[in-house]
Amino acid sequence: MMVAGGASVDGAIRRLSRYTPDEVLANARELYEKRTQRVRSFDDARVLLNRERETGTWYPGPRPDDRFWPALEKRLRSSGLLDESMNSLNRTSDRVVSLLRPPGTTEINVRGLVLGYVQSGKTTNFMSVIAKAADVGYRFVIVLSGLTENLRAQTQGRLQSMLVEDLEAHWHLLTYPGSDFTAKGNARNLLSNPDHRLLAVVKKNPHRLRRLVSWLRKAGEEVVAGCPILVIDDEADQASINVSLKDRSSINGLIAQILRQPKTAYVAYTATPFANLLIDPAKDDDLYPRDFVVDLPRPDGYFGPEKLFGRDPLTTDEEDAFDEGLDIIRQIPGDEADAIRPPRAKDELDFWEPEITPSLVEALQWFLLATAARRARPDGGLHNSMLIHTSMNTRAHFATKEPVEKVLDQLRKAVANSRTAVLDSLRGQWEEESAKLPSASQGLGPVVWGEIEKCLPAVLGDVRVIVDNYLSKDRLSYDSAGGVTAVVIGGNTLSRGLTLEGLTCSYFVRAASAYDTQLQMGRWFGYRRGYSDLPRIWMTDELKEWFFALATVEEEIRRDIRRYEVEGLSPLEVPVRIRTHPAMAITSAAKMRDSVDAEISFSRRREQTILFNHRDQDWLLHNQDATRRLVHQIGANPVPMPSGHLLFRGVPSAIIDVFLSDYRFHEDAFRMKGGLLREYIAGENRQGFLRTWNVVVMNRTGAGSGGTIGLGLGQPVGLFQRSRLQMPSIPHANIKALISTTDRVADLQLDSRELGELHGGRPDDDKLRVHREDVLGDVGLLCVYPIDKDSEPRRREGSSPRVRLDAVEHVIGLGVFFPKAGGVRSEIAYKSADLSNRQLETEIIDLDAIDELDAQS
Repeated sequence: MMVAGGASVDGAIRRLSRYTPDEVLANARELYEKRTQRVRSFDDARVLLNRERETGTWYPGPRPDDRFWPALEKRLRSSGLLDESMNSLNRTSDRVVSLLRPPGTTEINVRGLVLGYVQSGKTTNFMSVIAKAADVGYRFVIVLSGLTENLRAQTQGRLQSMLVEDLEAHWHLLTYPGSDFTAKGNARNLLSNPDHRLLAVVKKNPHRLRRLVSWLRKAGEEVVAGCPILVIDDEADQASINVSLKDRSSINGLIAQILRQPKTAYVAYTATPFANLLIDPAKDDDLYPRDFVVDLPRPDGYFGPEKLFGRDPLTTDEEDAFDEGLDIIRQIPGDEADAIRPPRAKDELDFWEPEITPSLVEALQWFLLATAARRARPDGGLHNSMLIHTSMNTRAHFATKEPVEKVLDQLRKAVANSRTAVLDSLRGQWEEESAKLPSASQGLGPVVWGEIEKCLPAVLGDVRVIVDNYLSKDRLSYDSAGGVTAVVIGGNTLSRGLTLEGLTCSYFVRAASAYDTQLQMGRWFGYRRGYSDLPRIWMTDELKEWFFALATVEEEIRRDIRRYEVEGLSPLEVPVRIRTHPAMAITSAAKMRDSVDAEISFSRRREQTILFNHRDQDWLLHNQDATRRLVHQIGANPVPMPSGHLLFRGVPSAIIDVFLSDYRFHEDAFRMKGGLLREYIAGENRQGFLRTWNVVVMNRTGAGSGGTIGLGLGQPVGLFQRSRLQMPSIPHANIKALISTTDRVADLQLDSRELGELHGGRPDDDKLRVHREDVLGDVGLLCVYPIDKDSEPRRREGSSPRVRLDAVEHVIGLGVFFPKAGGVRSEIAYKSADLSNRQLETEIIDLDAIDELDAQS
């Protein structure tokens, strides 16, 4: 407690030495240092740390006589949190608390960021941080909770029930589920009392934040300076960022005023940190996470963008490379999306009536079937929800409600009257869908049609249609003891933080212009324990492809953080790069004003062609001919490899440059562009690097080999099988992954036994890369893959479907493997925070309308 109170370990030992034997002190110090070091060594989360501002090892983890954490832990366990999840939560929250400063120090002034996942339990993590911080002496906890009262009330209710109810005598609440901050209570007396902990859950609303700032001022500088304050900024990328070019935006400025108190720690929580990581870190009074960034681990059983939509392969793991996501996405045709999406013009909206499309009827039917299936299972499922999200426009939400109710009423009558056609249709849909994602593939027992049919009348009797937006008086609430079965129509209030319990069906046509807004609208992310075979999402093919791209962006940010942690870099030294997308902005333009275009390198990377104009005969034949020209220009006989591949050694860089200029890359390829590759190679060549290449023509032999192609080698070359992703809205083929991990060493004379010994039975790109560089130095590797135009998919149970490649000619794919760079970088479009001025010493939201409503309360 002395260290938490501001004393150093040495200072605490000196004070205790007056009346404590040296041996006891030595043992106590050893135990304390072991415990603090243990907390620092937790590796569940990745951490970027500003070591220049670090206070050292001060937090030893929870103690036996703590009050707040043991009570919360008991609540969490009784709520069903599994031991493994509990242990991970304990470790990650310990790590976050250890990154704060001891509450007894004269100045705390910490800025940090915790990166979670959408709908992944961030609230539980910061609730645990609050409890542990309260135990060590942080006395005033402010939770900044979104923009809407519905979200604020939900957060308040959770914190109150989990943190406060068992310890009401030790907490003083400044806000309640039905009441935001009102500046009641004597600030001076409350902030001076060391025996109580204060809790305020406040909307990010200028009206409320001004009240809070004013209330703190009334306490007096001396009192506030003596009170350790912990500010948790939930959904920290929303409204907290300064978006004004001249004067500071009001919410950002008011948060900054709160943080000017000397004993304040600020911890931002978000799953979409794009805006936070683009804040200018040179502005000391802004919210850039200068002290730490924590990347929380992906929880077990979590359904995120990667699991649902798949993503592009980034580096080494073949399992990742061939994971296309679960087969739960259903198509909304473009004309149907237009029919249910409201017009933008306000005068047109007055006369607009949404059309109930076939895909929406199908989605509503599935929601009823999935709810019946949950009820037929032993655990029942208390709450069941469906989301309809077509627009942010509140008038459109109300207009959609009545037509949806009519469809449900028709189904209610048909089931009650046992109409054969309707029941047959429902049965057919159930059997078709349950075959696409079998319950057994998710470790669950099957539900047969007879059980579904028996539960349907009760489901139809319980289901309600609710509009949830800031104008609605009948808001979504899960307080009913008997459970809630609801079709929820909404927009912004459902896009941030608000949890839809038992979400099994989503109908989604709203396309946002920014990464963060689009990801946050994915309310279907989260946990589906006991019913992971039932969720379905209806969306357009374009939106499906966007989420696929966003899953790649998200994983790339996290990998950057992990890599920088290994290199021991701080948040101020390493701007996290954010990949750009042709159709979406990273975040709003105002939030990106401190960003810069960044450069990345092809150093040690492997790149591959995965996009092809598979129906363009001229394009495909040109690349076949380009390959033949490459073989002819090399002018030597290839060396047969143990694998069957054909190797050309010592090819001059100039020949590679000609080939990359000749070969036609797909125009939508992100990295794999001939111009970028050639520019990078030329830059290396100018400094004496990467002047020699090996070229391998990959030759499919053995089991599974099929047709062949002639490429001017004097022998036929075996074709590879690479099917394409099912993406009907795009005119080209996306095969997602071309190369295998072991292709990194395709130019080394290794048989299968030697290869197995090298990577220990599991292919590891880093190990193979290091071995190749040890053997060959800075020699580049170009692999040419001939692909069968009729490649058939390998169907995996429960995964998103692939389809036949169906190209009009055989396809030529390329894999390029780069050694460690010795020279300049190639320019690729990324965004990162602008760190050039830093001196190192070694979504549209109607805020006015919401504010007006809030001011009236």
